Amino acid sequence: MERPATMTLQTTPAAEAPRRTNGRRAAPAGHEKKLLQAEMLLSIPRRLAAIDSLDEILETLVKMTTTELGAERGSLFLNDGQTGELFSVVAQGNARRRIRIANTTGIAGDVFQTGRGAIVHDAYKDKRFNRQIDQQTSYKTKSMICAPIVSVKGETTGVAQVLNKKKGRFTLEDLKLLDAMTTQAAAALHGAQHVEKMRQSRAREMEFLDIVADVTSEIDLGTLLHKVMGEATKMLHAERSTLFLNDEKTGELWSLVGEGMGATQIRFPNHLGIAGTVFTAAKSVNIPYAYADLRFNPSFDKNTRCSTTTRTTNSPT
Repeated sequence: MERPATMTLQTTPAAEAPRRTNGRRAAPAGHEKKLLQAEMLLSIPRRLAAIDSLDEILETLVKMTTTELGAERGSLFLNDGQTGELFSVVAQGNARRRIRIANTTGIAGDVFQTGRGAIVHDAYKDKRFNRQIDQQTSYKTKSMICAPIVSVKGETTGVAQVLNKKKGRFTLEDLKLLDAMTTQAAAALHGAQHVEKMRQSRAREMEFLDIVADVTSEIDLGTLLHKVMGEATKMLHAERSTLFLNDEKTGELWSLVGEGMGATQIRFPNHLGIAGTVFTAAKSVNIPYAYADLRFNPSFDKNTRCSTTTRTTNSPT
C-alpha cells in the first residue's frame, strides 16, 4: 500500500517591497549603481581641472579607471603626432618615467588605429598583444579591456587600458564604462597636452638664448661650432649633429670633427650629399632613413666613424 504523498507548501514573495528610508522608498540596487556611476563621471572633469601636470592627470585617470572597474592595474596612452608613438607614464617609487610604443603595434595600437574598443580575456593568446610593455614594467598581463580616447572633434588621441580584473571577467558593460570615463576626460587631456607643449617650447627658447649668449662670448671658431652643435644635439634629442660652413674660395662645405688638438677638418664639394643638396636648394629636408636616400654620402660616416640611421638637415642661413 502506497503511502499518501506529502505536500510541502513553500511560498516566495513575488517581489520584495522596496525598503523605506526616512519615509521614502529606497532605490533598487541597479538604479543606485547607475546614479553613483553618473556622479563619478560628472566628477572627472572637476577633479582633472585642478591638476596642472599632464603626468599627474594620467596617473589620476589610471587610478580612477582601475578602481571603478575592479582591476589590478591600468595604463593610459596618448599619441605623439610628431613621432607616431603612444606614450604613457609609469611610476617607479617616487619618480615617474615615460614609456613609448609605435602607435601601430599591440592591442593599444590596433584600438588607436581602428577607433574600436577591445575586450581580451587571454592577452598572451591574442596575436595583437605587445609583450614589450610587460617586459618594461615587469608585470604579467592576463586580461584587459581597451578603449580609444576621442576628442570633441572626433579624433582619436589616445588609448585607455585596464588590466587583470580581480573578480570574474571583463564585460561589455565594463568597456562601456571605460569609454564613458575617457570621454569625460578627453577635454582635460587635450588641454594638458597643449600646456605641456607650450612649456617645452618655452624651455627650448631659453636654451636657445643660452646658446646665443655663449656664441657672442666665444672667439675661437672650433669651440664655437662645438658649442652650437652640442646644444642643437641636446635640444633635438639626437646622438650627434654637424654644422657645415661654405668655403666660397674652394666651393666646399667644411666642418670640424673632434675637439681641441684632435679636431679634424672635413671637406667635400658643396653640391654633394644631403648637406650639399640642402645648401644649393636652400630648403630643409627630413630624412627618416639616411642609407635609403641616394643623396646620402656614406664616406662621411667612414671619416667620422659614426653610423647614421636617421638624419634631419636644415637649410643654411
